[in-house]
Amino acid sequence: MLSAASSATREKRVDAAIHEIAARLRSGGRVEPETAAVFFASDEYGPALEKIGRGVGRASGASSVIGCGAESVVGSEGEDSGSAPGIAALTLSGLTGVERFYLPGLRGQSECHGREIGRLVSSRGSDDRATILLFADSYTLAPDELLNGISDTAGPVPVIGAGATESGSTGVTSVAAHGVSGGNAVSGLILRGVSVLPVRAPIYAPVGSWWKVTSSSLNRIERLDGRPALERVLESLPETLRDDPEASLGLVQVAVSEGEEAAPPLLRPIVGADPERGALMIGDEVVTGCRVALATPDPVLARRALETALERLSAVPDLAAVLYFHSSLGGRSPYGLPSLDTAYVRRELGSVPLAGCGSYVTISPHLGRNRFHHFSGLLAGLAPVGAISENEAWGR
Repeated sequence: MLSAASSATREKRVDAAIHEIAARLRSGGRVEPETAAVFFASDEYGPALEKIGRGVGRASGASSVIGCGAESVVGSEGEDSGSAPGIAALTLSGLTGVERFYLPGLRGQSECHGREIGRLVSSRGSDDRATILLFADSYTLAPDELLNGISDTAGPVPVIGAGATESGSTGVTSVAAHGVSGGNAVSGLILRGVSVLPVRAPIYAPVGSWWKVTSSSLNRIERLDGRPALERVLESLPETLRDDPEASLGLVQVAVSEGEEAAPPLLRPIVGADPERGALMIGDEVVTGCRVALATPDPVLARRALETALERLSAVPDLAAVLYFHSSLGGRSPYGLPSLDTAYVRRELGSVPLAGCGSYVTISPHLGRNRFHHFSGLLAGLAPVGAISENEAWGR
């Protein structure tokens, strides 16, 4: 039987914070042989990630513990710690198997690390369905390469995860596994005996026209509906913004639709422009034939998307726990009011154990393929095998 417990604290003193987290985890759920734990700690605790991980492991009896640093955390009370220090933890018991991994040296090795993770998954065969939960250093992760490495060696296995974050004061993000932590690394759990429902909640909305990509190369969009992409995009902006293309393009993102129109589009940043050739560069490879539009922050859409995601999760039978990776706009709430999203989460999910953090990049299945996401919150519901269909798990 799958069961979970969560705990959170804003206690600034590390030892006292670990004691508080541990006391709540001990009273929150039962310990079984296959128990996993995850934790999130804001910047103030950065040097103590290993100590926090050991404390969570001792309190929960978890043999496999991973965690990451974060600019903000979401705890069991559904409150975003914002600028205040915070630690949140979640344990999951009743699994049929769990393995942890910690792979340093991520820079330039994302695909190799993905292959190593895939080998760990496939070592148990295909009879016991697996889900991968991972955290990575946001500054050195190449997400597509990591995900391609996993799929090349393990085949189709759902991956959910997030990039570690920091407030901008250190320039380093850290991840942890039982007994070790550091930047330039990826840590994770291979979970068996659990099904996952990943639901995205975009905070940007497409605006204006959708265009078909008629010529592209890697991450370069060269032509839209047969015309130079940069020309097409700039003429869609207000006239007052056209005199400074660099500044104006920094105010928008690109929505990319690769499949069904009803599916939420992928959101990608604009990373450059080539005025001579009229090309636009975005933060992902672009496939000729897909559709794109400009996108801007939309608090109303963000709230509706979050409410829809929570409605889907609340309908899951025997929902054991939820991981929530929320997105922010440079520290500002995308929902119009601070902590409004976590109030919605608690209203819809009640006492379901919850933990998570703020992240600018998340990973989850999208239309049958593991993808990375920007400018979107990710809620991952954890439930017993059979409670969530394969199509739902794969974001179809």
